[in-house]
Amino acid sequence: MFARDHSGAEYVRLVTPETVCPLCPAHLAICETRFRYVQTMEKLLRVEGKGKRCTAEGGAHAGLRFHSPDLGRLVLKGQEFGRDVVMFSGDQHLRENLSIPRIHRRLVEEFHIPISERTVGNQVECYVGLCSCVAGDTERLRERLKRQGGIVLAVDGVHFDAASPVLYVQRDVLSDEVLYAERRLSRSKDDLLPMLRRTAALAAEIGVPILGVVSDKETSVVPAIAEVFVGVPHQFCQTHFLSNVAEPLKADDRELAAVAKETVLELRRVQRKIERLFPAVKVAVGRPLPEAQPAASPAAEGDGGSNGRSGTDEGLAEATVASALARAGTAVGAVYGRAITDPPGLKRFKRLQEVRAAAEKAAKKRGLRKAVGR
Repeated sequence: MFARDHSGAEYVRLVTPETVCPLCPAHLAICETRFRYVQTMEKLLRVEGKGKRCTAEGGAHAGLRFHSPDLGRLVLKGQEFGRDVVMFSGDQHLRENLSIPRIHRRLVEEFHIPISERTVGNQVECYVGLCSCVAGDTERLRERLKRQGGIVLAVDGVHFDAASPVLYVQRDVLSDEVLYAERRLSRSKDDLLPMLRRTAALAAEIGVPILGVVSDKETSVVPAIAEVFVGVPHQFCQTHFLSNVAEPLKADDRELAAVAKETVLELRRVQRKIERLFPAVKVAVGRPLPEAQPAASPAAEGDGGSNGRSGTDEGLAEATVASALARAGTAVGAVYGRAITDPPGLKRFKRLQEVRAAAEKAAKKRGLRKAVGR
């Protein structure tokens, strides 16, 4: 047994980037925080995971929790050792034919990982389980491929770290099913050919054509695909393409985001000032505006809020509009997106412009310009 020493753990915070529920138009809000320690091949991490839920009330998916995908990439559910430890243990046992005790000694002596021999065996079992989940010769998958009548193959390599072999994944885009996943020590064309031929043989055996292939421009992948899938259309990944196109725009988008942040901070100051001068605004925001009433006498106004300005319904209505506009600007200034189709900086800037147009329109009404401090 190893005594767990968590001193010196590196802090990592993981939150899903999505802000809108994928099942409905409602927003996602952070609803839970969980801490856990994860031991990787290189270091000990203290991971803070933020879970989000849909804000729609009474929905069928109200109980669902959304977590960062990086958490699943880092560690398996219920595990305290990272996926890289699982990959190393399984690869050493199945590929290098090392015994569990010997793998245990390597992890402890070479990588200084506090792990028991029994836990090493559990890591190997997890590795075997992961491999069985990506076997493309299951009967269920074959029947599904037959029904859809073709395969659109996506090929990509996953890098867990700089030292480990690359995990190449072959996935059918139409069914979103993984066909095969294999780790390759070398990334040469000759090493990738057997992997791709395995998928070609699967398609021929069940009698469905390869309709197309999608990949990135990795030097060895492109010629290997051309040799195995002769005459099959080959398209480069649009995600990689758009990411490369968006690279020159990132600096300008960050500058727009910085301008938007300054505007949001100023709007918060305006909102606090309004709510300080008109305490009833906190209650009134989100409710129907009261109809304007004749101004009260000076004596009556003196019994109102600060400086007597909150003593009339008309003043409260104007302050409520100003506060609502400030709240709207604060909200749209915190939206997120991803370049190139949805750059967050430009998105915030445009939405703040819409709020400003609404504020200028409302400012034409009497007293509002003074109420918002302009």
